[in-house]
Amino acid sequence: MISFNLPMAPTINHYYGNRPHGGKFIKPAGVAFRKEVAVIVKALGLPTLTGRVRLGVKISPATRARQDLDNRLKSLLDALTHAGAWIDDSQIDYLTIERAAVIKGGSICIFIADLGEK
Repeated sequence: MISFNLPMAPTINHYYGNRPHGGKFIKPAGVAFRKEVAVIVKALGLPTLTGRVRLGVKISPATRARQDLDNRLKSLLDALTHAGAWIDDSQIDYLTIERAAVIKGGSICIFIADLGEK
């Protein structure tokens, strides 16, 4: 199992924007988050997983304000895919998400296990 920390992922509302004539785009906060995640994954020297994956996500929010944890998953999974943690997030067979203690600035702890081919 591999574990590492990432900065707080933007919520889905801050990740995608809609074009006036249809279509979506990734907002600047999403682009910046993707770049940060790519730098971290590359620095860790993680191999790209090609088989089935178990993913654990522990989110430490920045404040005690109410927030839905699942609103951060899409940007997080997309950033990890873009960074080459795996080929596609459809490889994830098990996904757990947990709220942890409040940390100034927020943080996400990732746990990835390679389940191999099925």
